[in-house]
Amino acid sequence: MKNERTLWFEINSDTSVDAIDKVCQSAYDVVLVSLKNAHMLEGLNLPQKIRTALIVSSMDELEAVKASEALWKKSEYIISENISLWQQIKDKSEKKLGLIIDVKDKPTLDKAVELVKNSLDIVIIGFRDATNIPLELILATTQKSQCRILKRVKDTRDGEASLMTMEVGADGIVLSSNDIGSVVEMANIIQRSNRRKFSLKEAVVTAVKPSGMGSRVCIDTTSELTQDEGMLLGSTSSGGLLTCSETHFLPYMKLRTFRVNAGGIHLYVWGPDEQAVYLSDLRAGDKVYVVNSSGEARAVTVGRLKIESRPLLYIECEIEGVRINTFIQDDWHVRMFGSKGEIIPSSEIKAGDKLLGFLDKPGRHVGIKIDETIKEV
Repeated sequence: MKNERTLWFEINSDTSVDAIDKVCQSAYDVVLVSLKNAHMLEGLNLPQKIRTALIVSSMDELEAVKASEALWKKSEYIISENISLWQQIKDKSEKKLGLIIDVKDKPTLDKAVELVKNSLDIVIIGFRDATNIPLELILATTQKSQCRILKRVKDTRDGEASLMTMEVGADGIVLSSNDIGSVVEMANIIQRSNRRKFSLKEAVVTAVKPSGMGSRVCIDTTSELTQDEGMLLGSTSSGGLLTCSETHFLPYMKLRTFRVNAGGIHLYVWGPDEQAVYLSDLRAGDKVYVVNSSGEARAVTVGRLKIESRPLLYIECEIEGVRINTFIQDDWHVRMFGSKGEIIPSSEIKAGDKLLGFLDKPGRHVGIKIDETIKEV
């Protein structure tokens, strides 16, 4: 899967404080502003998660930005419509660089393709005509480029369509709209588009056995989880089994709707950027996926880990001839998902039962997928 889509907001002379406030409260990553309008950022305390991209049009403007220590420090990206300026600074800039190009005909389309292939960090593309065919052509001819392609849009309909173009879509959206409803809706759209879909399969239980005491990990997130969500956990990078969140009835204690009782400390948990991470490596602030019984995943933040000595249960399953396993706490209140999305207490699981699982291509180094010959048993 490609990296998560990014969402930018363009500030212009008509942008209201209310619009910027909504941006700060929503899933925006960067604000894009010209040097002429940079004064609008004065007095604003942007959240730490939001970075600044500054548009400059000449070397004189770039030097003016450098002369302003506060503005230079605040700017993570330097963006320009001036290709010759980029050519002057591309090999000596400490900032990430990007170009803006408006595609209005075949020559400008060809120029956009050339720029994407030219080792830029970001290319922001606007289109004169209301069609995504030029975007399709750019995506098709630059698939191997590391450059991130953002589309400049004025409304959420165009933004949403651009994220689905050629199935992979643009790497991000720059919203140029001061309509607060559009600001909020575009943030919702980008969050939905960043959800991964896992192909969950029927996992037939082949063995269940108590495995003694072990270090059991609970993953406490900063999000509220639903009854249809859990995490994919497995002993090997070949795949995992879907373990429920602590959102189901407990007769003797309150629910922990932020928690997944994950299992043995050695297990992998699946997360963003194609990573499967050891539970022992997780730390507060890391991201992991919560997955529902349909395979739809969203990234959540780890708030803490709770590691205690508990009796563990070894559960082995087979999916399409591949054996995978997990070690889960041996207790009725810890549940797994059955193949139809039902919940099954770990203490009641037996050979022949059908759970929900996921097959992955084996081979990991510090959680990152690599191509190598590997056998995990």
